[in-house]
Amino acid sequence: MFIISDKFKKIAKTLKLDKPLVIFDMETTGQTIYKDKIIELAYIKIYSDGRVKKDEMILDPQMPISRESTAVHGLSDKDVSSKPTFRKKAQEIWEIFNGCYYSGFNVMNFDLPILRREFIRVGMDFDYNISQIIDCRVIYQHMVPRSLAATYRYYCGKEFRQSHTALGDVEVSAEILVKQLDKYSEIRDLDFINKIHQSPENSYVDSSRKFYWKQGRAYFAFSKYIGVALSEVAKINPKFLKWILTADFSEETKTIVKKSLESIKEAIKKK
Repeated sequence: MFIISDKFKKIAKTLKLDKPLVIFDMETTGQTIYKDKIIELAYIKIYSDGRVKKDEMILDPQMPISRESTAVHGLSDKDVSSKPTFRKKAQEIWEIFNGCYYSGFNVMNFDLPILRREFIRVGMDFDYNISQIIDCRVIYQHMVPRSLAATYRYYCGKEFRQSHTALGDVEVSAEILVKQLDKYSEIRDLDFINKIHQSPENSYVDSSRKFYWKQGRAYFAFSKYIGVALSEVAKINPKFLKWILTADFSEETKTIVKKSLESIKEAIKKK
């Protein structure tokens, strides 16, 4: 059943949609793209004429849901055990998603890859390219100021006109922090601040963001091994790591890969 909403008509008109836009989100059994599965899928599909269809579904992933994930979304193995599998709903989901634009928060790096893998498992090639993605998270990261001067302008409403000195930067940073404390009540709690700084978003191993820390191990943040531990890839496909050493990657990234290969060699020697 379709509905008409002025809010969604505005999206269709503003973006001049030439095909439908699916804004969606999902809950999964875990956060590992190559192995975890969808347990809840919700979407709003906006057509170019402003018509809207929205729905949600619970799916049986046929694998255990991690306790960490249940703590986030509240869905347990028992909640999904009697629900249809992705395979049974695959054609319906295909008709919803195929040949559209895709939007949501972090859909480019998580939701779309997970969805594509689910289709691959049932023999359906759900293909898309970057020109079809409208990711709110990517837009946010691009539009929100990153430099000290831009951040100062954003929070304090003033231009940073001082000559570049360490003390000048410190004074500006202090003024920004005051404004942030006024604006965000959550960060008045040091425990909350600590959690922010330990989040995956701030735990990349290298400055080029090719690897990130998780439970004390480095994981891939790119390539077909995204979400896989670097140490695991060193065991199953050392040729891939050796290719990285000869390809156009930063020296920092190559050093991390070299150390991983060396640690595997040392482990083999000790056996």
